[in-house]
Amino acid sequence: MFTFIRAKLNICSLPHTATGEQVTHPSTWQQLLESPGSNDHIAQTYQDESFLLEAVGHYVRAGLQRDEGVVLIMRKAHWAALVIRLEALGADLSAAVGCGQVTSYDADEMLAALLKDDTPGHGAHRQMVGNVIAELRRRFSRIRAFAEMADILWSENRRDAAVELEKLWGELARSGSFALLCGYRVDLMDCAVYRGAFEAVCNSHTHLIPARDYRRFDEAVNQASREVLDTSSVMMLESLAGRHKPRAEMPTGQTILHWLSLNMPRTAGRILTRARTLYTTAA
Repeated sequence: MFTFIRAKLNICSLPHTATGEQVTHPSTWQQLLESPGSNDHIAQTYQDESFLLEAVGHYVRAGLQRDEGVVLIMRKAHWAALVIRLEALGADLSAAVGCGQVTSYDADEMLAALLKDDTPGHGAHRQMVGNVIAELRRRFSRIRAFAEMADILWSENRRDAAVELEKLWGELARSGSFALLCGYRVDLMDCAVYRGAFEAVCNSHTHLIPARDYRRFDEAVNQASREVLDTSSVMMLESLAGRHKPRAEMPTGQTILHWLSLNMPRTAGRILTRARTLYTTAA
């Protein structure tokens, strides 16, 4: 039914890194993806596909170094690009085919099989995805997965279905712990993004990766806030954003943008526009 690919990195030539303790508040996305918790459900937003592939490559390579099982449910184009990236890191795919440490499915094909009346089916998701993870569990003590099915739904403006799919992933993770990374092509500098379904996306994940450079991102948001608001308002904003943040852990600047967009959309628009300029020009 699905396009099925198996591959494994030749990890003998790569330095092994011992699995460290889970980082609750990582200062970079690299730290988060290096060693995610067994129940971490991470959303990465991107506009530049190179950032997505950089993050997924880092995530997959780290899992292979730790001898974890890896599930990839990806668009075909992204799978091909990831193979190239991993080969540059020392993959010996010809020797590794059939090893089964990485199990990959075509995201469009699997999504089509999961949908019933344009809604992801609970039983179908548990049977298809759950069985894949259960099979890997027999060989590997830890599992990490990357999936793009929710992003396909999101890009087709089927936002409610995307949120429902994330809930099914969450239910599956509670019954068989594994780390999950999801990619979303979303512009978090667009105020309209924060209305409606994206709030549910934030609350269905444990972490949000909004930008490649957290420090530069936070500095851009802070400077933009200071330019638009007075000092006392900025201090109040930081306090309110910290107290009313969504479930997902995220950089401080993103917490501020999230609160502003929901509560002060006009001000948020001005700060978002300025923060985009500052973040881009500082690159």
